[in-house]
Amino acid sequence: MLTALYIVFVALFAWLTWQSWEVYKSKRISYALLLLIVLAGLTYDVLVILLGRFLGEGDLLKALNAGRFVIHGLATPFMIIFGFGVLRHAGVGWAQSRTNHILVCIFATLLIGLGVYEDILTIDLQLRPMMDTLRYVNEGGVPGPPIPALLTIFFLIGAGISLWRHTGWKWLAFGSILMFIFAGAGIGDRFYVGNIGEIIFSAANVWTARKFLT
Repeated sequence: MLTALYIVFVALFAWLTWQSWEVYKSKRISYALLLLIVLAGLTYDVLVILLGRFLGEGDLLKALNAGRFVIHGLATPFMIIFGFGVLRHAGVGWAQSRTNHILVCIFATLLIGLGVYEDILTIDLQLRPMMDTLRYVNEGGVPGPPIPALLTIFFLIGAGISLWRHTGWKWLAFGSILMFIFAGAGIGDRFYVGNIGEIIFSAANVWTARKFLT
């Protein structure tokens, strides 16, 4: 059952990645490149989960799953800089400040550092079968919710609301809020619910990028 669902997930993320490539290709804006990197990483993430049952337990699957956590640790905060870049291109006042731009980049960098610690330096991969899927999960790191991902979502909710008030564009805010809801519902054995939230979130970001970065 979950294998069939993940086939759909891979197809959707691949399509969204291609759409983000089209956005980036139109003007080669660095903010759009960050979105493309994150979406390519999410495509890899669901593809590895899909392949797990076919590859079986072992070093290959473990290495591929390690790549999932490396990508999450390094790339997730890129979305903060992307969201700020959208605000700059949309003409939102506070986002035009060079100081604010520097502070946002420093904040994202600090979250990358925390993500490296949580998802890479203290990684402890343990096999976790679930229905007809097979994957490795990270039992290391800091107990509790992933702080970099959580703060990234909070920032994008705020950025989305700011964009909505300034331009009337509400989809970044809606997509980010739904990501927060689905992430909370996708804990433990319902991990696939979080992936559904990521698809909604990614679609909202691609649509927003097409609106303001092309």
